[in-house]
Amino acid sequence: MVHDWDNYAAHWEKDQANLEFSRQVFQQLKTMAPLDGKHILDFGCGTGLLSQHLSPLCKDIVALDKSEAMIEELDKKELANVEPVVDHLTRGLVAQHPAFRKQFDFVLAVSVCGYLSNFQEVADIAYTLLDEGGQFILWDWSKDNVSLEYGLSDTEIVNVLTRSGFARIDVAHAFDIQTPQGIKSVLMGLGQK
Repeated sequence: MVHDWDNYAAHWEKDQANLEFSRQVFQQLKTMAPLDGKHILDFGCGTGLLSQHLSPLCKDIVALDKSEAMIEELDKKELANVEPVVDHLTRGLVAQHPAFRKQFDFVLAVSVCGYLSNFQEVADIAYTLLDEGGQFILWDWSKDNVSLEYGLSDTEIVNVLTRSGFARIDVAHAFDIQTPQGIKSVLMGLGQK
């Protein structure tokens, strides 16, 4: 399924499922690890819903999204410690963009990886971006939702993170979200370097 994310940007935050998804992720993340003073990559940040929650707590955030219109919506939030970057996550971007010169404490991906055709490559890059002990944490629609054309299974997440070299891997049901299409389950996958 191909998405033109630019077309979703202006109305993204009017969808209650999107708001609830980011709120639930933030609540879960706060219970998992201290965020004070952390350097975070919000990969596939969209309009910056998660970055907006995290900004008051962490040191700084690099907010990356391939959609220029999504980043424009993030820019409107004027978050002082958030550096927006419009691009795909690639080895070339990481090698050349100044925002990627320091290692990250967390690489976070919220409803992103299940849409990627190159999830393995992205996980490999995320691994290289993390400090020792850093965590790549993703939340995505469960492929067990039979009506979805996107999403991930727990087996896919474990296999990808294992091949990327993560030392500790956890996958669990994170929460359920009410959507216009019904209740959908969300998985959380964590890889620690």
